[in-house]
Amino acid sequence: MSVPSAGRMQSSEEIHRLVCAAATQHRPIAALYDGTRRLLCPHVVGYNQPDEFRVFCYQYGGEIKSGTLPAGGEGIWRCLSLKKLSRVELLDSPWRTKPHAPQRCVEHIEVDADDYPGGDPQNGQ
Repeated sequence: MSVPSAGRMQSSEEIHRLVCAAATQHRPIAALYDGTRRLLCPHVVGYNQPDEFRVFCYQYGGEIKSGTLPAGGEGIWRCLSLKKLSRVELLDSPWRTKPHAPQRCVEHIEVDADDYPGGDPQNGQ
C-alpha cells in the first residue's frame, strides 16, 4: 500500500499521478473526497476545462455524502473532481467494476483503464 506520510499534504500533481497509476495498473484507491472516506476504482482520468481534472470511477466502498452505499454490496459510478481528493493511497486489492452507460464525466481523456486491459500482474491481478 502506498500510504502518504502522516501530516504531509499531497500536491495536486501527486494525487493526479496516483489516480492515473491506479487506472493503468487496475488498482483501487482509498481517498478522502470532500472529507469523506471512499474506496474507488478509477477508470477514466482527464479534464473538461484546463485545470478542471476529473475522474470517472467505480465506488465500491466507504461513504457517500448521504451516508452509505446502496444495500446489496453494489457500488456506484461517480464523477469526481481531483481538486476535492486528498490522502490518496494505492491499494493491493482486487479491481472492481460493472457495466455502465457511456461516461460523460471527462471530455479530454488522458488515461482510460480500458486501454490497459492487463493491468499490472504484480499488483492484485
